[in-house]
Amino acid sequence: MGALKYGILILICVVLLIPLWLMVTNSFSESKQFLRFPPRVVPLKWTLANYKALFEVPMLGRWVLNTVFIVAVIVIAGVVVNGAAGYAFAYGRGKWLNILFWMMMTPIFVTRIVLLIAQFVVVNKLGMRGTPAVILMSIFWATGIFLFRNYFRGIPSSIIESAKIDGAGEWTVLLRIVLPIARPIVGAAIVFLGMGALGDYVWQMLNLQQAETQTFLVGLIKSATYAYAVKNVGYELAIGVFLFVPYLILFSVSSKYFIKGLSAGAIKE
Repeated sequence: MGALKYGILILICVVLLIPLWLMVTNSFSESKQFLRFPPRVVPLKWTLANYKALFEVPMLGRWVLNTVFIVAVIVIAGVVVNGAAGYAFAYGRGKWLNILFWMMMTPIFVTRIVLLIAQFVVVNKLGMRGTPAVILMSIFWATGIFLFRNYFRGIPSSIIESAKIDGAGEWTVLLRIVLPIARPIVGAAIVFLGMGALGDYVWQMLNLQQAETQTFLVGLIKSATYAYAVKNVGYELAIGVFLFVPYLILFSVSSKYFIKGLSAGAIKE
């Protein structure tokens, strides 16, 4: 029975990894090879032409720097802001806090695309354009506030009270005591906020119109769309591999706390 279970799991993993394998291997092949049916598992002829074209994109270096900056700001600010909100809802007093908490949870029940018009109106009313608009609307994470709040409620209140008796303010307690204790939730927040910032194509496309302000997601997808009069599948697959690497790095760095953080923050009350 155990062998059957592991066999089924291995089969599922193989099936799920087939698209990734085809993307990586065929990014080193010519388009004509990939378009054959059935697609080859291993290309007949390997070539680096697709990656050469990718790294010759004029603004690629600038797009990478823009992406690193935007993702870093969103992750750091998101952890602090959502952590502070979770801290306030966990330890604050007042009936209005509970009402406000559930009002802030409403974005969980709708897709991001539904909120795009409202977000666009807000940033325009605030006079924001470009990178600030992308960052501002990507920091808030309703699920994160929920996880932070539930995890913080499991921390003994005596720790918080002792720190305050010693003269620590609320921000000191949050940044130096509570968040370090809540490393599993912080790890989950880094993964979700980082992946959200890396993959938020529609919102970034709407706000980052100038080429020098774009992330590599927006810039490379546009280059794949407009740079070739004839569709080049190999080049598009090379872009897919390039866009996949940051996700892999981000998850690898934070995976130690990812599952633990989700389970701990979801069940503690």
